[in-house]
Amino acid sequence: MSTLFKKEFVESYPSKEFVLLEFINENLKNAISTYEPFKHWIFDEVFPKTIVDELLKLSFETPKIAYYTGKRESNNQTRIFFNKENCEKFKVINDLVKVFNNPRTINHLQSICGRNLTKGKLRIEYTMDTGDFWLEPHLDIKEKLLTFLVYLSKDPGSDEWGTTTYNTDLTFHSKVPYESNRGLMFNPGINTWHGVPKQNIQGIRKNLIINFVTKEWRATHELAPNN
Repeated sequence: MSTLFKKEFVESYPSKEFVLLEFINENLKNAISTYEPFKHWIFDEVFPKTIVDELLKLSFETPKIAYYTGKRESNNQTRIFFNKENCEKFKVINDLVKVFNNPRTINHLQSICGRNLTKGKLRIEYTMDTGDFWLEPHLDIKEKLLTFLVYLSKDPGSDEWGTTTYNTDLTFHSKVPYESNRGLMFNPGINTWHGVPKQNIQGIRKNLIINFVTKEWRATHELAPNN
């Protein structure tokens, strides 16, 4: 095979990284806007199904938490992030970090949410919730510019595991139905109350929480590498 033919052959077949970038950005076009109880966007498919399967198979040990307080920060020692260490261990993590650090994806997210993310830093958390897990109604802290939650699990009964949104008086408004590969995105603000009511989860509620955070973010070990 000549050098010229090799070059033409390679250029005619895009890399898997490029295909993933294209797939995710194409699906971001399918945002469903909802304005109550606060403005948010729903995506019925975020990733290729093969990526969801790879994420579900990641070899992280499920955290053993004896008592849930309703706050994630109370279990900081068990939390898992798509940081440099995990990017080096797992290709699927590194691939997703590259996609969400890509200027094209950032520009696309900006066009949806209307917030400048160009100076933000990427932070992705991989959550595994089970048993008596719950999250009290809360607002994301001001250092978070964007929150993009992607449901992953396919366990029996997982349709009950959706995130609840609340009115400003903290009364129930609605639940974003849980379905594998569904996304919920919003700009954290003074009225974006959300949480997960107390329940007994039989299985593991696996999600990704994708954030862009300000430069003031102190827990730098949580941040994705800018590769």
